Amino acid sequence: MKNFQPQNVPSIFSVCFALVCAVTLFLLASGVSSVSAQEAGNEKFDAKPVQLSDKTFLIAPHGNSVVVVSRLWLILKGECPEEVIHNGQPVRWDSNFGGDVHVSILRLDIGMQKLKIGDQELEFVLGRNEEDHAGPDEWMVYRLHNMKPGRNPCMRCHETEKNADGKIEVGALMNAQDACFKCHIPEKIDVQHSNTIVEEDWRSKCSECHFIHASPYKYLLRQPRESYLKDPSIPEAPEK
Repeated sequence: MKNFQPQNVPSIFSVCFALVCAVTLFLLASGVSSVSAQEAGNEKFDAKPVQLSDKTFLIAPHGNSVVVVSRLWLILKGECPEEVIHNGQPVRWDSNFGGDVHVSILRLDIGMQKLKIGDQELEFVLGRNEEDHAGPDEWMVYRLHNMKPGRNPCMRCHETEKNADGKIEVGALMNAQDACFKCHIPEKIDVQHSNTIVEEDWRSKCSECHFIHASPYKYLLRQPRESYLKDPSIPEAPEK
């Protein structure tokens, strides 16, 4: 210690302080970069059916996602592959449905879910809630459309009919007047569209911006809400 000089104290302190600041800035920068990358990825995401093949579309659920309901609709449209496996067990399709829409209710346990549809494989996770789940941080939470109980909830939004075999065939979406506005009162949500880029006749085009089956975005939007705003700096109007 004989070589130690008191005048060295300020310089040693400065070096330590500089190191602490550098590490702190690096950690903060890493966190900001990670969040920014995730947000950037989310902005490019479009909630819509997933094309599995030339003839098969997956309506729900989506892969690499988080869900918080233990009874989940599996919906395929088009040609149904012979092999559809959920967690190692063959999927049992609802025999009440016919045509090109195939429906099954998956009963989930907490944790990772593996779904194999033909030669396509995907994963999603059932969490205890939106924060407590076993999926990667970048997986998005999918909110589902609340539906009133009923044997055929599809008919609340879709044109449906029974074929010659008595099976339900699910057709196109009904117009908003017959579907959406049975539950959503237009006058109460007019204010929510006052700052959006949609045309004045938005009441007839709900499905252009909203994906009714599931979405990771508020109001079941197909893209982040900011994508539809004229001026993102204007605060969101309170719901009525």
